[in-house]
Amino acid sequence: MYRVTVRNGWNGVEHTIHSENLNDTKLLTAKITRDIDAIDSFQFSISPKSPYYNDFKGMTTFVKVTVPKRNQVLFEGRVLPTTDSMATSGEFNKEITCEGLLAFLHDSTQDYYALANNDLQSFLQHIIDVHNRQVDTFKKIKLGQVTVTSPSDNVYKSIDDSKTTYETIKDKLITKYGGEMRLRHESDGLYLDYMPEIAVQSNQEIRLASNLLSIKRALNPSTVYSIIKPLGARAETTTQADENNTDISQPRLTIETVNAGSPFLVSQKLVAQIGRVVHPEVWDDVKVASILKSKGQAMLDSQRLIKEQFQVSAVDLSLLTGKMVDAFEVGNYHRTINPLMGIDEQLRIVGQSLDICNPLSSTLSIGDKLLSQEDYELAIKMKNVIAIQEMKVKVALQATKVTTLTKELATTTTELTTLKQAYDKLIANIGNVDLATISKQLSALEHQTETIINNLAEVADSVLALDDFKKEQTTLNTKQETINRNFEKRLTALEGGENSGR
Repeated sequence: MYRVTVRNGWNGVEHTIHSENLNDTKLLTAKITRDIDAIDSFQFSISPKSPYYNDFKGMTTFVKVTVPKRNQVLFEGRVLPTTDSMATSGEFNKEITCEGLLAFLHDSTQDYYALANNDLQSFLQHIIDVHNRQVDTFKKIKLGQVTVTSPSDNVYKSIDDSKTTYETIKDKLITKYGGEMRLRHESDGLYLDYMPEIAVQSNQEIRLASNLLSIKRALNPSTVYSIIKPLGARAETTTQADENNTDISQPRLTIETVNAGSPFLVSQKLVAQIGRVVHPEVWDDVKVASILKSKGQAMLDSQRLIKEQFQVSAVDLSLLTGKMVDAFEVGNYHRTINPLMGIDEQLRIVGQSLDICNPLSSTLSIGDKLLSQEDYELAIKMKNVIAIQEMKVKVALQATKVTTLTKELATTTTELTTLKQAYDKLIANIGNVDLATISKQLSALEHQTETIINNLAEVADSVLALDDFKKEQTTLNTKQETINRNFEKRLTALEGGENSGR
């Protein structure tokens, strides 16, 4: 299924150190970790019985993981400096860590650079040219697809000469303009792509009762704010002394002149929920106050409160004989279906942990889907709706404790008990079922509640004494206070306390 090869030197001869066909060349453990925002890594341990046990040299030994069946490279990178050990029992152990080829961008530093009227592709080409002048021939990179653009390419850009090339690209391009980068190893060398999103729509579904083994949903509160302070480009220096004094920080453009004298934009809706939380946001390339205000308002309007992410274990059907489907690839979108959790949508793989010795233990991080402000408000409203319905059921259940029962009353009691269980299950799973499903279930349960309570009233009129009901109601009030406290704890977890995790 998987093959791992090693070569000493970029152009060295490859040797197989792991293969499903050869029992004497298997690794003890081996795991690939990939993420859309980081350099790939590969960790493995090798037996002293392997003929290549001592063939790993830091920074000059290269490792490749492939799937021969589909001629796919899962990982290619270099070995980091490694150590091995011998225990008192005489057992030898060697753990090896590798980093992907994108790490070549850490092998060079940038020169100081400042230039106006420079588009992003030319700027990135300059960065790559500086890198290529410093590194070995096999580490030189060609510019591939560059499709990220800035609102205005006629802007001033500068480079800090204390940063590596990788840090410079992340800081000056990805952090500022967004997008993702990828290093491709082609037959004629290495190519760097810089695109808004490196992804395809996969034709392999992740489906319950097919290839989905397990799924866990987590709601994570993201950084949230109710007020934004938009900041634009810095004012130009006015004197030579200012230019030479690095301790002087020039003020940035604000929106006061076009916003009634205030530098802030406020969302009253969010202020009512979380109070006054101010977030400064900088647009270095904006020099017009009206444009700066529109950018700030757009960012405030798109503010999100909660991230939704899924941790998934699934079988990659592309590895099975006769299955002609796309493989699991970080960045790609897969239709993910689990009717019991109300999931049926296109979700993106943002991270992957691939165990090549035990594929069934591999996991996918899927999602980082942002829930809108409206979705969050709906979740808040659910608290009141469910509490009211639960109160109705509790009142009805107390009434059924009357000792004198008729056949009709006994039937109603059974129905109410079943209904209570349905409510309890719904409330317990409020963090694991999507909001649309909860809303539909609540509507149906509310209708059932009203019908059963009306039936109960007709039956109970002849057998329910007023004094008995008052006693039962006192007990109910005490129990309801406990129920409300427990419910508040559940809602607190939904609103952002307990379900954190990537």
